[in-house]
Amino acid sequence: MPLFEVRKTFERVLGRFHFITQIAIVCLALLVFGGILFWIFNEVVYYYVARSYADEIADAYDLNPGFARAVLWGSFAAVTILGGLSFSLSAKKRWIGIGGALALIIAHSLLIARIDANFRKNGVAQKCYVMTRTSIKTLNRAGIDPETGRECRPLTPQIAEKIEEYRRGNRPAPITSAEPTFFDPTTGEPIVWYFKTESGNIELFNLMGFHPQTGEELLPIDRNVAEVWRKQSAQLVRRVPLRLDDPTKFGFFDATTGNARVWFWRDHAGNLEFYDGPGFHPESGDPLRIISRDVITEWQQQQSDKAARKRAEQEERERIQQQAVARKAEEDRQAAERARLEREAEAAELRERQQSGDDCDRLAANPTDAQRSGPGVPFDLLKHQAESAYSACTRAVATFPFELRYQYQLGRAAQFKDRKQAFAIFSRLTQASYPAAFDNLGTMYLYDQKDSSAAVAMFKRGASLDDADSMVSLVDMIDRGLFPVPNPMQAKIALLNRAAQLGHGGAQRAYQAELQKAEQERANQLNQQQMLQLFGAIVQGVARR
Repeated sequence: MPLFEVRKTFERVLGRFHFITQIAIVCLALLVFGGILFWIFNEVVYYYVARSYADEIADAYDLNPGFARAVLWGSFAAVTILGGLSFSLSAKKRWIGIGGALALIIAHSLLIARIDANFRKNGVAQKCYVMTRTSIKTLNRAGIDPETGRECRPLTPQIAEKIEEYRRGNRPAPITSAEPTFFDPTTGEPIVWYFKTESGNIELFNLMGFHPQTGEELLPIDRNVAEVWRKQSAQLVRRVPLRLDDPTKFGFFDATTGNARVWFWRDHAGNLEFYDGPGFHPESGDPLRIISRDVITEWQQQQSDKAARKRAEQEERERIQQQAVARKAEEDRQAAERARLEREAEAAELRERQQSGDDCDRLAANPTDAQRSGPGVPFDLLKHQAESAYSACTRAVATFPFELRYQYQLGRAAQFKDRKQAFAIFSRLTQASYPAAFDNLGTMYLYDQKDSSAAVAMFKRGASLDDADSMVSLVDMIDRGLFPVPNPMQAKIALLNRAAQLGHGGAQRAYQAELQKAEQERANQLNQQQMLQLFGAIVQGVARR
């Protein structure tokens, strides 16, 4: 609807009322409109107050946008409520609104005051720093520190980083690079400190502080000092540096001026190499750096560590060697002990074996066996100790399975325990041509199997092997008519003579008896011949008569 029509409509409505009423209506309308404008203005003011408050808090505490908006609307609500209470008709509510607004303002101020930042958001420094003998102080205003009397220098981002390094325990160290960076490439601020000696030489350091020898405060470098240092460095004679095997013999510092005479290079492992002049490392191309007392201390510590490691390695080698010697000695001792035990076991075994054989020889040996050991046991005595002889010879045969003597003696003892076993043993022994076994086997053929011809055959083979018992048994077979020979007497005497020569006691006695019998027989024959001759002579005389 056009404005003039609204005005006409409004005039027609007002024209219906009295003039005074018309004035009252206009005043009321103006009052309502003014109240609305005041309320809108009031709320806008509250909003901007809350926004300013929230922005300062968000900037001071670096709040994220979402949290900052939450603080904004919370602050706006608090300001609106407290502002409304401040204009309340109730005195109590007014005091609550005024007190709450004051508390909000105080809390805001305290929150802002807690922020101790070095720089504002626009990068302008809010503080300065002062070097003391024990620490670095930061003050809120540049000028002279009333406590130390030293200048409070402006704080920059680079200086703030250096101060943090200093507070972490780092201290100024000499810069040994041949081409150091004096100023920050972004801000142009100095990042190197210097000290000028009495001789005019300039020493560079990487941190603020005090000179480690003189105790004087190091100063931040400027362009003039940097240029002087470059000229000073350019005056050094450029040549190929020589490596120093032992820098202590060369000398780290000049005895007259105190200036460093040695440069160094550090590899990736931290090992140091020393050279007699500036230059570059021949392998890596890294610039050599001038020596400092810290580097010397580090190198000395490395040398000490190397010596300690070398001693430790030597001690370890000696310990290992001693352990090896001790181990070898222990092994030798154990080997000797094992050898001794083995020798003792072998000796014990040998003694046991020998004992079993000795027992078998002692209890069952044949006195006429040419291979016996010891005097032997006659057959009639063996009968009374056959049990122990059998046991001893069984052990001897188990210990010496290839010794035929023990098998033979086991067979002798077995004749009183197991005739079949004895027969089998003697059969095996005769196959092995053991001489004494033939007489025993022949006797078993004769008496057990009643086979005289087999017995004679065994006796003959035994006699051919010089077994005395077989020879005596043949003599017995001749006497019994079981072994016919052309001249029995002569055959018996020959057999008994050979058996007697072999040490057969019975054959020796029988041989003498046979000789006597032979002599007696010859004497009888001679007497018979003489009597026959005498009788013939008598007969012839009678005939002649």
